[in-house]
Amino acid sequence: MKTRKLETTPRKQPTQARARETVDAILAAASQVLIAHGYEGATTARIAARAGVSVGSLYQYFPNKESVVGALIERHADDLVSTMRAILRSATDVSLEERVRAAIAATITAHRLDPRLHKILHEQVPRVAKGSTTARANQALTLELERVLRSHADELDPSVEPGIAAVVIETAIDAIAHKAVLERGKLSLPIAAREAHALIMSYLKHPRNER
Repeated sequence: MKTRKLETTPRKQPTQARARETVDAILAAASQVLIAHGYEGATTARIAARAGVSVGSLYQYFPNKESVVGALIERHADDLVSTMRAILRSATDVSLEERVRAAIAATITAHRLDPRLHKILHEQVPRVAKGSTTARANQALTLELERVLRSHADELDPSVEPGIAAVVIETAIDAIAHKAVLERGKLSLPIAAREAHALIMSYLKHPRNER
């Protein structure tokens, strides 16, 4: 038996100011409903009621819950990327160490934009609703980090390949920031930033044997 493919993209893009306001209200309501009820409890009826629109108005723009959440994920990912890009690009004319500190601070700041929503989107939303948005955001962040590393090539160990290192660093600092911001265990934010910095600088500076 074939599994029905879910439509996760909006029906249409709002072009007029009033339509954009409606979509903004729907996405803001979706965020609130997800935080209050979780992914399973977030229904189009609840989202529409919280947004102050009819379900019919919601369906003019979104065919189902998955498409609403998909649009919310895309907006959230864009905010994360914009925050990190702005911080990284403001830290110019400084050493590699300072750029790494900026990258860590940017990632932690991005995770703190809306931690409750970020946690739900990360842990509860199924892959089908995320589509390729997460992959695109990760790629954008990786490219930013690669650009930073290439601008400090003279400070890197010769064995470091910036493209590969950027993937490793993005993965590492995202995981550390996620644990520090969302799980709130032994890693306080200052300790997380300090340990992430030590880890990454050791990775970038110390030569390693080729296999």
